[in-house]
Amino acid sequence: MYYIPMRIRILIVVAVLLTPLAVWRIVSSRNSAPDRSPEEIAIRKDRIAGNVEGLAKKVKTFPPKYARKAVRAFGPGGAKSLPLLKKVLLEDKRPEIRQQAAQTMAQAVQVAARKDKPLARQMTSALVTALSRDKTPEVRASAAAALGQVYDYNNMASLLKAMDDKDLTVRRRAFEAVTRIFGRRYIFNPNSAPDKRQIVIRAINADWEIHKKPVGNYHDRNRKSLKQTH
Repeated sequence: MYYIPMRIRILIVVAVLLTPLAVWRIVSSRNSAPDRSPEEIAIRKDRIAGNVEGLAKKVKTFPPKYARKAVRAFGPGGAKSLPLLKKVLLEDKRPEIRQQAAQTMAQAVQVAARKDKPLARQMTSALVTALSRDKTPEVRASAAAALGQVYDYNNMASLLKAMDDKDLTVRRRAFEAVTRIFGRRYIFNPNSAPDKRQIVIRAINADWEIHKKPVGNYHDRNRKSLKQTH
């Protein structure tokens, strides 16, 4: 019979005693939900239930921190969410909430386009309105980015105009959206002088007038194939 030193014996006993405790902690940590505030719990319930009206009320009544989360929860709602998102984007008094609405609208439009393409196209007009009229640069920049994310080739003129916006970030986001939709590379410095920016804008516009139909057909085919896979 082998001799087991006392130190090893003690380690074995400790391991045997602690193993159940370690397993219990691992299992309980996996099963326990992270701490959530009452506002977050309420938002999550509405999102899971698809209760867009409940989310809309929370956007109005919750503090900005949670109102933004309520706006984000609109995204998976697709067509149901779009009219309410449009209202938040164009009417809410808080710039950070309007900015979040613009960002979330891109997701909602993509979801809605799988079932209701005309509605999705109609609702992108709210992004164009925000891009051209909102007084907050962050909102305009988010609207430009959202138009690029949904490949809204019908409003290329608005994005080209935004490439000459008074705000640098808006100009940059508009250019990124244009190249994303068009699928072509251009050299454009959003920080350059207005006359130099206009040269590039006019060149892109001239190319777009030639290629907008095949580009539009390409994006329509992609949307159709995406719709068939869902």
